Amino acid sequence: MGLSGFTVAAHRRGRSILVAVVRGLVRSGPARRAVRIAVTPFPRLRRRLRHVVVTLDAAASPGAVPEPVPDPLPEPDPDPGPVPAPGPPAHDVNVLLHEARGALLRQMPPGARRMLSAGCAGTWYFEWIERTYGRVPEHLGIEFYSPKPDDLPDNVTWIANTASDMSGVASSSCDLVVSGQNLEHLWPEEVAGFVLEAARVLRPGGHVVVDSPNRLVTTAQNWSHPQHTIELTPEEAVRLFTLGGLDVTAVRGLWLCRDARDGAVLPFDPDRPCEGWSVTERLLCARDRPEDAFIWWIEAVRTDRPPDADAVRTLMADLFRDHWPERVQRLVVPPDRPIETTAEGDWVVSAPGQGGVVFYGPYMPLKRGRHRVTWRFRTPGHGTGPVAICDVIGETTPGTLAAVEVFADRSEVSIEFDLSETTFGLQFRCISTADEGFSVLRRIRLGRVPGRSLIGVVNGDRSMA
Repeated sequence: MGLSGFTVAAHRRGRSILVAVVRGLVRSGPARRAVRIAVTPFPRLRRRLRHVVVTLDAAASPGAVPEPVPDPLPEPDPDPGPVPAPGPPAHDVNVLLHEARGALLRQMPPGARRMLSAGCAGTWYFEWIERTYGRVPEHLGIEFYSPKPDDLPDNVTWIANTASDMSGVASSSCDLVVSGQNLEHLWPEEVAGFVLEAARVLRPGGHVVVDSPNRLVTTAQNWSHPQHTIELTPEEAVRLFTLGGLDVTAVRGLWLCRDARDGAVLPFDPDRPCEGWSVTERLLCARDRPEDAFIWWIEAVRTDRPPDADAVRTLMADLFRDHWPERVQRLVVPPDRPIETTAEGDWVVSAPGQGGVVFYGPYMPLKRGRHRVTWRFRTPGHGTGPVAICDVIGETTPGTLAAVEVFADRSEVSIEFDLSETTFGLQFRCISTADEGFSVLRRIRLGRVPGRSLIGVVNGDRSMA
């Protein structure tokens, strides 16, 4: 999880002004990306800006209804009266989690002479390691997606490769392997490769530390990250490392997000009201309840037991097969859209005259290749114009990848689209044109298909490309 080097104290009115400005600003890709980076540390502001961006994207689609211009801000009261007492300080959940991870890293056995980090996105990472664990004589950093920094510390060797390929590192040569917030970004064969490679490069008795979001919580919260494939549970991770020739010595939790007494899901954002729980309590109680925490933290030791490579690969393939379907369904419904539940699932209702986004998400990655996504509808069965637009957009791709119109006599629409490379932050949206009312099933079908051309398909008929 990224950190920002600055903080901003934003007044409510200031945030409203900024949102209004952004409505006009983020119509270009570069400006939008700059705004996203600037607001990363501020969850509430980020959520409001995301809503603006989604609405603007929807407005750019054919037939969609743009969000109305906000009313002017009221004039300030010349005599506002007593100034209210300040509320509790705001918490940046990214900083909170990062510092909690650092606290556990400080408790690792000291004295490593050669350390390997799988996933190290910048110089700040090595500075963080030195501040928390301590300086090591030799630090190997394996990173594939980020460029090599120009100002690396003199004890760091940068290796441009994936976490599943440590061929540039000698066997049994490392005292400590660390991989923080990395496994969830990998495909199943890469996770298996990392476990087997970590076991290979560790000396007997060497330590490995891995932390990652907990699927038991991310699923319950319908939480998505645009670069995450699937998350593992603590129990699954323990099984994986054990098969890889590692003995697990500690399993910890970071940031309690489920109350074990009644199963209540606690908010991810520490600034959202959470009746009966303080931030401090949630941090402390999470330590011994990893199954109820947002992040699990596992420490393990390399044994003389050889890894069972086939079992490691089979386990990851099985986990991906079983849990990828749920990852695909982390779709988001705006709060003003009613939902009707039937035996088929949840149907999101769009009333006549109600335009805009009906659902969006799931903000997910897909590998290169040709894919097909399908939506199901209940439509009025009459009318000449489209009732909705379904489209595919990506976080790192300009514009719309593909779109298709949904007419009133259709019950199912599909789009086939090509990706030339692994693409992050994909969304499969449904946008109402406000012409007629309809319902759309809050469940999509997504799969790979052979071929290269990009077409839209509606009940077997070609439509918008």
